[in-house]
Amino acid sequence: MSFLTPLLEIQDLDLASDAARERSAALPEREALPALERELAEIDAAVAAAEAERTASAADEERLGLEVGQVARDIEDAEVERYAGKRIDRDEAVAHDASQAALREKQEGLEEQEMELLEKIDAIEQRLAEQESARAANRLEAEKNSVSIEKVESEVAAELERLSAARFGLEQRIPEAIYAVYDRIREQPRSGGRGAASLVDRRCGTCRIKLPSLEHSRMQAEPEDALIQCPQCRRVLVRG
Repeated sequence: MSFLTPLLEIQDLDLASDAARERSAALPEREALPALERELAEIDAAVAAAEAERTASAADEERLGLEVGQVARDIEDAEVERYAGKRIDRDEAVAHDASQAALREKQEGLEEQEMELLEKIDAIEQRLAEQESARAANRLEAEKNSVSIEKVESEVAAELERLSAARFGLEQRIPEAIYAVYDRIREQPRSGGRGAASLVDRRCGTCRIKLPSLEHSRMQAEPEDALIQCPQCRRVLVRG
């Protein structure tokens, strides 16, 4: 076994840690949360608008109700006065009847407006009920997603703790300078998380370049704790 074989074991642990973090980061439930938040904001805005519309419509309906009541009283008062025993001539009777007819027409118009408003309020109430149902469904879905995320995060945290503990013992066996190079290369975007590679049959285990015999012989002659890097991908080579 090579002196630097533990570096490959560390790399396996690091790749496992990367996979665990990616599992948590790429959860479909996590990706769905922003869309659910946007949907909830839209529902909240629609509910607020509908409630404002309902309040305004209720105020209009109350005002119309008062107007209808006042017109009805005016009609009743005129009828009482008409038949109170006071003698009126024909022209006054005609004027009275015309006035009453106009009041009844006004009353019918107001009642029709009031009915339309009541129907509008009913429609708003139905819309509000649908929106409240949608809001409840949205919150339930968000809660389910959050529970799933927390479960996976807990599992990932436990896995990372286990991998970190296993890695700690191996780190002590790697020279600091070699470990620093490994870590720097591993963090490069195109490294795929691999900062080391095995050297077997003159080939780099990652980029697969085959080394010339003289270069390979020179590497093999280096001390076991020497830093040897692939001439192409620059990963730390672990001699087999």
